[in-house]
Amino acid sequence: MFLETLCLRHVGWSLRREFIFSRNWVRRSQVIDTMKEWKEIHWTDAPGYMPLLTEKIQFFSTCCKKLPKQLKDSDAYLELKKEIDDFIEILPLLEELSKKSIMPRHWKQVEEITGKSFNVENEMLRLQTLTDAGLLQFKDDIVDICDSADKQLIIEEKLSDIEHAWKQTSFDFGTWKTRDYPCVLQGGRVAEIQEALEESQMSLNTMNAMRHVAPFKERVVNMLTTLSDVSDTIDSWTKVQVLWTSLEPVFTGGDIAKQMPAEAKRFHGIDKDWTTIMSKAAETATVVECCQNELLKQLLPVLHGGLESCQKSLESYLEGKRNKFPRFYFVSNPVLLKILSQGSDADSVQEDFEKLFDAISRVVFDKEDRKKIVKIKTVAGSAEEVVTLSAPLKVEGNIEDWLKGLEVQMQRSIRRDCKYAAHETALVGSQLSLRDFCDRYIAQ
Repeated sequence: MFLETLCLRHVGWSLRREFIFSRNWVRRSQVIDTMKEWKEIHWTDAPGYMPLLTEKIQFFSTCCKKLPKQLKDSDAYLELKKEIDDFIEILPLLEELSKKSIMPRHWKQVEEITGKSFNVENEMLRLQTLTDAGLLQFKDDIVDICDSADKQLIIEEKLSDIEHAWKQTSFDFGTWKTRDYPCVLQGGRVAEIQEALEESQMSLNTMNAMRHVAPFKERVVNMLTTLSDVSDTIDSWTKVQVLWTSLEPVFTGGDIAKQMPAEAKRFHGIDKDWTTIMSKAAETATVVECCQNELLKQLLPVLHGGLESCQKSLESYLEGKRNKFPRFYFVSNPVLLKILSQGSDADSVQEDFEKLFDAISRVVFDKEDRKKIVKIKTVAGSAEEVVTLSAPLKVEGNIEDWLKGLEVQMQRSIRRDCKYAAHETALVGSQLSLRDFCDRYIAQ
C-alpha cells in the first residue's frame, strides 16, 4: 500500500481515539479516518467541538502544504488536499449554523432554500448529514439567515430583559399625616418609574422599526401597549393623588369642612374609595399588575371628577372669603386654606399675620380672656414695637370678620398714636429731647 505521510509537530487532539505518534509522523489514512470521525459527531454536540475542529483542520492544511514537492503531484495528495479544503470551506458555515441564535424557524428557512430536511432536534443527526447536503451552493443565503438570526437574538434578549424588568418593578407606598396605613405613592419612586417607562418605550419603538423584528412583532406591540397603558394610569393616579392630598386636610376637619358640609360629605365618599384602591395596590405593589387592576382603572376617572368638583367649590369658597377680606389675596391658596381651617383659634394663626399685614408680626391676647386681642406687635431682627389697640378686639365669628375688625382697630390705633405725637412735637427742644420723642412713639 502506498502511504504518504504528514509532518505533525504538536498534536494534542483526541476524539474517541488518539492519533498514533511515531517520530512526529502520522499516516495519511489516519488523517482521513480522523475527519470521518468528525463527521460522526452528533449535531447536538457540534457547538462544543467547533473551536477544536477549526484548530485541527487548519493544522492538517498547514502540514499538507509542507509535504515534499515530489508528493504533491500524486493522486493521494490531491485527494487528501481536496478533503481538507472542502472541510475548511464548509466549516465556517457549520459553525454559523451551530450558534445559539439559530432557532427552528431558521432551519425551516435553510430547508426551504436547500430543498432538504434537517431534523436538528433529532439526537441521531450527525455532522456528515450537513457536510453532504451541498450547503455551499447556498452559502450566501445561509449566511444571510445566520446574520438575521444573530440580530434577532439581540432583539429577543433586549425584549426579554424589558419584560423581566417590568415583572419585578414595584411602587413604594407611604403613609399620610396621621394615617398609619399606605395612602400615597412615594413621589421619588414614581419619578424613577416614569423615567424607566420612557426609556423602555423608546427601546421598544426602536425594536418595532427594525427589519428583523418579525418573529417578536406581536410581543413588542403587546409590551408597548401595556407600558403605554401603565404610563397613562400612573399619570391619572398621580393627578388624583395631588388633588386628594391637597383637599384631605380641608375636608376631614377644621372650620372649612363645617362651612361646606355638602362638599365634605362628597369628599368622605371619595376618601373611602381612595383608601380602598391604595390598600389593594399596596398588597400587589408591582407596577404593571397594579396599573392593570380593573377596579383602579374604573375608579380613577370617577375620583378625579369628584375631587375636581370639590376643588372648584373650594375655589369659589376662597374667592368669596377674599372678596370679604381683600388682604387674603396676598397669600396663596394653601396658606389661605391653613388660615381658614384654623380661624376659630386665633393663636394658631400667629405665624401668618405678617403675610396679611406688613407691620403685624404677632398679636397679644388679654391675659384673662384669650379671645381678646389687646396689642399688635411688629418684629424686625432683635427689635420690636408694640401698639396697644384703641379698643380690645373680640375674636369671634368668621375669621374674615374679626381680621377685618383687626385691620380697623390697627388703623384707629395708629391714627391715635400719630395724633398724640403731633401734639408733642411742640415740646421737642424745650421740654422733650428729639431722641426721647422718637423712642416714645412707633416708627410710623
